[in-house]
Amino acid sequence: MAPTESRGPRFPLLRELAARLLGRVFAAIAPGRDPRDGAGAGALQAPNGDRVQLPDDDGAHQSTLEWWYWTGHLRTDAGRWFGFELVFFEVRPFGTTLQVTHHAITDVQDRSFHFRIERGIKTERGSGQAIDLSHAGLRARGADGHDHLQGQVDGYQLDLSLASRKAPVLQHDRGYLDYDFGGFTHYYSRQRLDARGTLSVVGQKLPVTGGAWFDHQWGDMGNVFAQSWDWFGIQLDDDREIMAFRMRVGGKERLRGGSYAPAQGPAIRLRPDEVEIAPLGTWRSPRSGRSYPLQWRLRVRDLDLLLTPVLEDQELSSSFPVYWEGAAEVRGSATGRAYIELNSYCH
Repeated sequence: MAPTESRGPRFPLLRELAARLLGRVFAAIAPGRDPRDGAGAGALQAPNGDRVQLPDDDGAHQSTLEWWYWTGHLRTDAGRWFGFELVFFEVRPFGTTLQVTHHAITDVQDRSFHFRIERGIKTERGSGQAIDLSHAGLRARGADGHDHLQGQVDGYQLDLSLASRKAPVLQHDRGYLDYDFGGFTHYYSRQRLDARGTLSVVGQKLPVTGGAWFDHQWGDMGNVFAQSWDWFGIQLDDDREIMAFRMRVGGKERLRGGSYAPAQGPAIRLRPDEVEIAPLGTWRSPRSGRSYPLQWRLRVRDLDLLLTPVLEDQELSSSFPVYWEGAAEVRGSATGRAYIELNSYCH
């Protein structure tokens, strides 16, 4: 089945205006400050030395842009494999909170990809420090590494409970990064969540289990969407996790790095010289005309990994945004599963 898009506002003109507004907001949010401290990016470090405080920071912040991001791999008792993505974006210009919510299911057996993108204005606030997100029937609730997700797209209905098995990872420098092209981000991950629930496929309710990955970012990230990047969330079968990324500014790689989490013990920040990312081959989208890599070779410390998408076509294409996000297999010096995000591939 071809990918479909649920477009939020019912009327085409309103839908297009909303898409254009969000595009302008993402690309042109003015550099700002976090209202919680009043002193700007240079003073965001908390008194005890940690820039991210958990579980307090699970909930919403007064930043210009924020997102909560779940991806994962699910299997039925018979071994049928599904990938899923559920992400809630909030953009906060001029005292208004705009919502953009994405949900996707990759059905590996049927070799089909299903997605929806919803846009709107948020009218209800969440419950303080907890995760409390709802938009167009898509829902996420939770706190401190225990989440409940619900989503529907095409004939697929997801109802999933997640429980974190490992300590959260504060990405970059204790959960904080200044972008040299302008802006900053707070960023932490829960990289190994056990998943259990049901996935109904055209009315047939299938019990599923598996693993998920959660990312939460907020800050002054308006300039980020003018850049392009590759992001990899890797869960190895031996209980190690890797986050790797590279970001290009003006077509040239500006940032590269990530984190490495051993099976036991704290995660380690990866230096640029500990990460190599090499795209292999090309796949061109029949809808957007954009070209994406077919595979990737990643060298991370002493690991040499080959990442291959389970489907070539896992592109979320709409009037705004257009990007590729999908499930992949990991082979090489270790095996496992991954989710990959490719943003701003314009050719």
